[in-house]
Amino acid sequence: MLGIHGVRRGTADYYLSDLARELPVSMPGRWTGAAAAALGLEGPLQPGAFRLLLQGRHPRTGQPMGSGRVSVAAFDLTFSAPKSASVLFALGGAETARRVPAAHTGAVDGALRYLEQHGVTAARRSGPERTVVPTTGIIAGQFTHAVNRNGDPHLHSHVVMANLVHGADGRWSACDWRGIAAHRQAASEVYGAHLRAGLAAALGVRWAGAPDRAPEIVGVAPELLGEFSSRAADIRRRKHDVGAHSVRSGRVAWASTRPAKEPGTSYAELAHEWERRARAIGGTLELGLPAGRPPPGPPLLDEHQFAAVISRTPHGGARRRDVVAAFAAAAPHGIEAASLGHLVDHWVAPAASVGVAEPLHRRRDVVPGNHLLRALGPRPLNPADHALWVGAAEVLDAYRGRWGPDRATETLGAPGSPSALSWLPAARLADHIRTARHLEAVRSRLGRRVPAEVELGLGR
Repeated sequence: MLGIHGVRRGTADYYLSDLARELPVSMPGRWTGAAAAALGLEGPLQPGAFRLLLQGRHPRTGQPMGSGRVSVAAFDLTFSAPKSASVLFALGGAETARRVPAAHTGAVDGALRYLEQHGVTAARRSGPERTVVPTTGIIAGQFTHAVNRNGDPHLHSHVVMANLVHGADGRWSACDWRGIAAHRQAASEVYGAHLRAGLAAALGVRWAGAPDRAPEIVGVAPELLGEFSSRAADIRRRKHDVGAHSVRSGRVAWASTRPAKEPGTSYAELAHEWERRARAIGGTLELGLPAGRPPPGPPLLDEHQFAAVISRTPHGGARRRDVVAAFAAAAPHGIEAASLGHLVDHWVAPAASVGVAEPLHRRRDVVPGNHLLRALGPRPLNPADHALWVGAAEVLDAYRGRWGPDRATETLGAPGSPSALSWLPAARLADHIRTARHLEAVRSRLGRRVPAEVELGLGR
């Protein structure tokens, strides 16, 4: 999950003061972002440079950057792991407690790369016109923690991104916050998908989700999720007590129930306390797969989940960010951010317009027709297999475009029995046989000898 809120000037010490003693391996604040690297800011974060940055000054020279006429010094992009991943960190032992944060930070990096390429923009005004300009990336400090103020395991990272971006036109200016807001859901799904893939590869865990709920690790008892979600319980209790139901009331309840920040507690002390709490309720971890073994079978897209995400877009179409969010959400056991980008490129090519200005596409251009899913099955998540699937889909659609679907229920638009085929004109019969053989070869390479029955019910 990704949350975003503005940061005022003079708040650098709030982030610098928390040393994250709850992590088994020291993870001090570090620089992140392509623009930071271009300024020579890499590795461990220097407190003085970070303070200058949040004052709108160059972190090395102290010279003002941009116009300085901004009310928000930075944006706090907070990436939070699913509760089951935090519980796994807390109760899985010392080695697991090192691997889970490593997978988390890798997922944060993947989501940030996505935002830098597609969501972080600057705006330029020329009279009444406002133009969206791409940027070279962000300058940010990243701070990773694994506990909340109630002492529950809560793995999360604050990426404190300066409200300063270097536009493709060579000017430093404030960030166009609309682009970040527009891509928030897509970046959140990229983070979640990358994390699921990372933990599946590193620890062999499996994931399962329910409708409208984020996937959680299979084998983490529900009792544990409830026991270590006391902050969410506090917020629900406060909202119930005052009879509030709005989104704003949830924010008010969060702030009013937030306890004061306590001095950091070591990982060893917290792990002992977490184990005591788990024993008290009889909660267990039963992950079911040996460490390092991936989930069985080739990774496939959940086509129903993909279509559901696309169908809920408020504008009636699909921008690239919607397709990114749909692919990521529909990858049950996750997918790395780079591979995800390659898949999306097959359906929506990267455009010159980025941020909030991404062009709108038709939903039918990104959701496969039912005839394709019946012929080829769900789309693979492996990039090479996905390209093979897309190529076969193009061959099939080209055939149907040449001859027209006599019967929409048939894959090739004509009855499949030999007696029916004998009535086709010679040219179409030859084309039919070539196309059918091509589809069969592709199904064989994808491990699908028999056409799969996948029906989305989208009227296509």
